[in-house]
Amino acid sequence: MTNIGIIGAGVAGLHLGLFLRQHGIQATIYTEKSATEQFGSRLPALVGRVGHTRDRERQLGINHWDQANNEISQLRISVQGEQTLAFTGNVARPLIAVDMRIYFGRLLEDFAARGGQVVVADMGVADVERVSANHDLMVVATGRGGLSGLFPRIPEHSPFTSPPRMISTGLFRGISYANPLGATFTFVPGQGEIFEFPIYSFEPRATGLGFEAIPGGAFEVLTQLRYEDNPRHFERTALKLLYQYAPAIYQRVDPGQFGLTRPLDLLQGGITPTVRRGYARLGSDKWALALGDTHVINDPITGQGANTASKMAWMLGEAIRDGASFDETFCKRMEQAAWAYAGPIAAWSNAMLRAPQPHMIELLVAASQHQSIADTFANFFEQPVEAWKIMSSPERTTELLQQHGWQGMPQMLQAA
Repeated sequence: MTNIGIIGAGVAGLHLGLFLRQHGIQATIYTEKSATEQFGSRLPALVGRVGHTRDRERQLGINHWDQANNEISQLRISVQGEQTLAFTGNVARPLIAVDMRIYFGRLLEDFAARGGQVVVADMGVADVERVSANHDLMVVATGRGGLSGLFPRIPEHSPFTSPPRMISTGLFRGISYANPLGATFTFVPGQGEIFEFPIYSFEPRATGLGFEAIPGGAFEVLTQLRYEDNPRHFERTALKLLYQYAPAIYQRVDPGQFGLTRPLDLLQGGITPTVRRGYARLGSDKWALALGDTHVINDPITGQGANTASKMAWMLGEAIRDGASFDETFCKRMEQAAWAYAGPIAAWSNAMLRAPQPHMIELLVAASQHQSIADTFANFFEQPVEAWKIMSSPERTTELLQQHGWQGMPQMLQAA
């Protein structure tokens, strides 16, 4: 009987493990934290899960938060500058955000309850090779413990050698929810991005608030402040940045109530977007596949990390279910299939970290003046491959805009 070893209990590892158990396939998840430890850990990320991810959750029977009354139906986009652009796009299928500590812990419990084996242990490369004797295939869904080193970086697909953004992201109280519920994305050229959305967490009506700081820009100060040293100074700094750069969010802030919900509800650091080889040999006869962020890790600017990881896990689960031999040919085929999906998403995410091309600016201008274009842009976040197909091409972007009746950039904006 097929037996799969999975290193890592994030979205990729959990969705794969649950898929395999649903199809009667033996699986072991090796994780640094038990479910109880997940519930009490530091915030690992802020994640909005889109419609196609939620579809997979329903098929797996893990859609525990569908009735939490926190579905996000609108995306509010603004680009600050001399001529501020702003629009609200309606999404066809609502997003949902759940504290990932609650999410990971509950899904790990689900996996164990469905007959999956959970081993709590720190795993290094030598450990992966050791336990591979017990499994037909190893799947590495975490880079911790130096495990990403199993999979060489691919330079031609990894244009950054250091984090293009530094991140300070956390859960806050004192921000009222918009009506209808929506997520707000504020782009500030030369400084970075600010995002905000409602999230289901340990405290009711918490808000996920994140700053993506361009190194040397105005947001960087918040990524370097230690909350523990002076909580009020940290919170006043965040509030000042909202007042100056994200007025649409600041309008919903109660300064007297504003603050981090708990010290562990803050994550600071940086991500270097990287594409790695999708598989590696373990010893003489076993193989390890890279899954999710271990294979392709993106900056969170387009919100694709968890959603891409879920999709890649599902693709791998189907291949394992239908496969008979987990050899190099199988691994190579999976690497190619995963890259066909994740490659355009990586290209889109990397493009969003650079100065926008003229046709991308025109798309934003058009969205600020045509509701149908605003809605199309908002739905790109559930259709990232299609989004990059259009936005990577001036011709396809122009064709899309013309389909919605766009007559071209106003002369005053062309001059600017």
